[in-house]
Amino acid sequence: MTGLLILILCIVLLIAAITVFKVHPIPALLISGLILGLATGGSVTGVTESLLSGFGSTLKWIGLVILFGTLLGEILAETGGADLIADSIIKLFGVNRLPLSMAVIGFLVGIPVFMDVAYLTLLPTILALSRKSGHSVLVLGLSLAMSLTVAHALIPPTPGPLAVAALLNVEVGAMIPVNVIVAITAIAGGLIWIRLNSKSLKMTAVSNAGQPTSEKKELQGYRKVLPFVALLLPLFLMSVGALFPGDNPIIDFIKNPVWALMIGVVFSLPLLGKANFTADLDRYFQTSGAKSAIVILITGTGGAFGQVIKDTEIVNSLFSNMDSSFSVMGVIIPFLLSFMFTTVTGSVTVSLITTASIAAPLVTSGVLDPELTAAAIGAGALGIIHVNSSFFWLFKEVHGVSVPKLLKSFSLLTAIVALSGGLMVLLLYLLDF
Repeated sequence: MTGLLILILCIVLLIAAITVFKVHPIPALLISGLILGLATGGSVTGVTESLLSGFGSTLKWIGLVILFGTLLGEILAETGGADLIADSIIKLFGVNRLPLSMAVIGFLVGIPVFMDVAYLTLLPTILALSRKSGHSVLVLGLSLAMSLTVAHALIPPTPGPLAVAALLNVEVGAMIPVNVIVAITAIAGGLIWIRLNSKSLKMTAVSNAGQPTSEKKELQGYRKVLPFVALLLPLFLMSVGALFPGDNPIIDFIKNPVWALMIGVVFSLPLLGKANFTADLDRYFQTSGAKSAIVILITGTGGAFGQVIKDTEIVNSLFSNMDSSFSVMGVIIPFLLSFMFTTVTGSVTVSLITTASIAAPLVTSGVLDPELTAAAIGAGALGIIHVNSSFFWLFKEVHGVSVPKLLKSFSLLTAIVALSGGLMVLLLYLLDF
């Protein structure tokens, strides 16, 4: 019990450092890991080695995946690929189903493009559609923001889910089908809530005359297909291993997240055009590297913290005598932990990494199912997004929504979405999926 108490105190210290004292997650995770290791009897040399080992093993492939995912998102956002995907989905579902359209757009665009960037990229589309259709801008904005959050928490190659896969040692291809099912259920629950509360979400679009807007780039010919191929092909390739298990060098190659993402990037390259191809590609690499560097480092330090938890054997010793009857709680507890971490810290990524670090020893020892645990952590990480989240304030400013109204709409919506996803994870467990 002493070890458990030390672990709880270190987690409380981590949360307080990030939320109260505004310490950056990188030093907060490292210092928390150091204190945990030393307090449980480890030496400075041993704990340092544990931290470095966790950092290195987490980033040995995930760093490149995050980079290529960010690069793909940059290319799609800057060349008009993201706009083409959005326009195509709106045409597919029609004006009457715009909330559904925005949810689908957010889910797809949110996979390769960072959440804040994706929302700002699609903001002119939201405002224009609200004026033309008569739909509340808040309804459309919430539909988009909700699905962007779901993609951010559940669908690789976004950094958080990749970190969960690395920490739990789960095959990304095996993780995707389960997480997609949970994500769709979470979004469906959110859309139902939005529809039931649409009268209280009435709001007209504010003028964006003072905001800088960029003219949409029109893609012609075969280039109209490339954004969809570049986005969806990597997801399919990473899932191939689950569909066709066995030793096959070709399948081993294409299911690897690094090569799957690189193939997606290759299909996006014709979007750049021939005129300044080399210079443009170099610029996108530079921008993507700058944007992804801090995410990669946070992911690595999360792995370092998780390695210390594994090496202390605290979690394993607590549940060493648990039988299969514990499994249902093994789905619920990771969900509740990540739900709490997101609500308290305001960071989905920190929540995913911290919860996966705690659950990893139980997955490694076979107490918890790896895929369902990963899905439960992702669903819980949707949490309650409120005033401690940077996206909450971005949404408030661009739409001119009051804080009380946003707490009653966006914050409540994220809780509904998280619970919907969590219930689907529980159902999958009961169905022995």
